[in-house]
Amino acid sequence: MNTDGLLQAILDELKAARHAPPAVPLGFSSPPKPRFIYANRQYSNCLWYFWNNARNEHEPIEATAITGYLEKLEIEEKEFRGRSEPKVNLTLRAERMYILQAGMETIFAKGLLHTLAKLPAEAFRQPIMIAVEPGDTEQVLFCRIYNPSNGKSVFAPYPEDTDWRATTQRVIHKIEQVHSSSAAPSETT
Repeated sequence: MNTDGLLQAILDELKAARHAPPAVPLGFSSPPKPRFIYANRQYSNCLWYFWNNARNEHEPIEATAITGYLEKLEIEEKEFRGRSEPKVNLTLRAERMYILQAGMETIFAKGLLHTLAKLPAEAFRQPIMIAVEPGDTEQVLFCRIYNPSNGKSVFAPYPEDTDWRATTQRVIHKIEQVHSSSAAPSETT
């Protein structure tokens, strides 16, 4: 096999491994449904958390960053305090599926969406690190995106007149573009 053929075989194997279903653990475990992660400063002991419906309480997440592959972005209307509010749902594939949910009007969600919209689609082929950072006041929570391989932060401040619908659609399109092209069997890079 020539060098080009060998490199293509390695690339094909890596692509197949990335999309292969994870090994099923034996013994006790949690069901493979995604866990929702909520980002806000509502609780003094964490910046993001899981919600435990059975106990009607939050489960703090001590880590301040999550790294994974972006799988999907959706905007969902949720009932909150008697009114409908749009929520950003970003699905990440890590050791399991997570859905990071934040209010569309929050600084966190706007920073997340704007930064992801500025990244090239090619960046979505690699794991992305999303970090939560507190602001100067108790209400402000920032989103930072890092390249986990070099630790560099991507900074993309957004202007006040940002078209959030168009920004969200750009991110959705990039994620879909990466997934549709990675599923194509004859893709070359």
